[in-house]
Amino acid sequence: MAEAKKAGAPRARKQASARKAGPELALESVQSAAVSDVPPALPPVADQPVMPEPMQFSHVGQDRVDTMRQALSQAAFATAHGALEINDKIINAVQAQGEAALELWRSTMDAPHLTDALRLHSNGTRQAYEAASAQWRDIAETTARWFHKSIEPLQAAIMVDKRA
Repeated sequence: MAEAKKAGAPRARKQASARKAGPELALESVQSAAVSDVPPALPPVADQPVMPEPMQFSHVGQDRVDTMRQALSQAAFATAHGALEINDKIINAVQAQGEAALELWRSTMDAPHLTDALRLHSNGTRQAYEAASAQWRDIAETTARWFHKSIEPLQAAIMVDKRA
């Protein structure tokens, strides 16, 4: 039966003994002695190639860069504005189409006779189709204007560069 450890009894610890000089330690000391802490000497500066001076842009070149930067900024603004306008039109079109569909079904269900319901349904469907086609035509025209306005600043900057 195993004896329980006493609370006050010292625990047996393994003592870290000093390393004995064995073949592994001898090999390690020889390798560490061979490695030097001094970094290798760098080659003389004359052997390294001389870096050329950075390119200097002429004043005319800098004007072109500024023109293109401004054109890109204007194009980005026009693109963002056009995307927001298209987004608003699409949201309005979908809401209007949803409201028209609900109104169509309400009027059809409230009709007293079947013939009135069919007439209301066919007239409502035709009106909803006409309204939807007009809205989507407007969205298509707005999209075309949006693309044209987004490209205009870049075209103008390119034309200025061709003239110069």
